Amino acid sequence: MEHNNYDIAVLLATYNGGKYIREQLDSLFQQSCKQFHLYVRDDGSSDDTMKIVGQFREMHPDRVTILKDSQKHRGAAKSFMYLLENVDSEYYMFCDQDDIWLPEKIEKTFARMKEVEGTAPVLVATDLRVVDEQLSPIKESFNEDLKIDVFRKHPELICVRHVVTGCTMMFNHAAKQASLPMSPRATMHDEWVALCVHFKGGVISILDDSTILYRQHTSNTLGAEQARKGFFARAIARAGQKQFFQVAKLLHKDFGLSYLKFLMYKILYSWF
Repeated sequence: MEHNNYDIAVLLATYNGGKYIREQLDSLFQQSCKQFHLYVRDDGSSDDTMKIVGQFREMHPDRVTILKDSQKHRGAAKSFMYLLENVDSEYYMFCDQDDIWLPEKIEKTFARMKEVEGTAPVLVATDLRVVDEQLSPIKESFNEDLKIDVFRKHPELICVRHVVTGCTMMFNHAAKQASLPMSPRATMHDEWVALCVHFKGGVISILDDSTILYRQHTSNTLGAEQARKGFFARAIARAGQKQFFQVAKLLHKDFGLSYLKFLMYKILYSWF
C-alpha cells in the first residue's frame, strides 16, 4: 500500500497514451494547488507512454510514483480501481491520459470538498469543456448533456443516467471505503464510485465550472457523443439493450433497487 504524504492522490491509468499524455502531465504540474501526489499504473503500453511518465518522475521525484503490477491489460476500470486499492490518501482524483486540466481544477474542486465534507462519503465533480483532437471547442458545458439540473432536483436520476464523469471527480477516504471492492457486475469505475456514494448515505456535489478540456478523438469510445444521444436512440441499439440489463442487475443485486423501480425511473427520466 502506497501512503500519500500530500492531501490528494491523483490516480492516472495509462495505456498507449503517448500522443497526448505529455500535455496532460504538463497541465497537472501547472495546477495552482500543489497538494497532490501522482500515482501511475500502466496497462502494458507498447509506445512511449512510460518513457514520458518517467521523464516527469525525474523532474518531480517526490511527486510521482509508478505502481508495479504483474498483471497487464486489466482495462481502464480495473486499472483505476487497482490504483484506488493500493494508494492510501485523504482524497482521490481519477485522471485520464488524454485530457487537459485547467489551472484551477484541483483548487476549485478541493475548496468545494472542504465546504460540504462531513463524516459521510463525499464526491465532488465539475463541468467539462468538450474539445476536439486539436483542442478546438465543441461544447462549453458537458453538464447540459448530463442533465445535471435534473439530477440536483431528482438524485435518483443517477440510477439510470451517467451523471458523474470520472476525470472531474474528487472523493474522500470514506467514499473509497464505501466503494471497495468493486462489484463484478460494475463496468465503469466512476459510475460505481458515484453509485456507492449515493446509496450509502453520501453527498454528491456538482460544480458548474468547467475545469477540464475533455478531448474527443477516434480512440475515445466513451466520449461526449454517447451522452448526447437520447434514451430511445440508446435503447434500440444492441449495446444500449445490453447496458440496460447490466445496470438493472447491478442496481438490484448490489443496492437492492427493484427491477420495477429501475424501469419506472428509466421511463420517467427519458423525457428530460
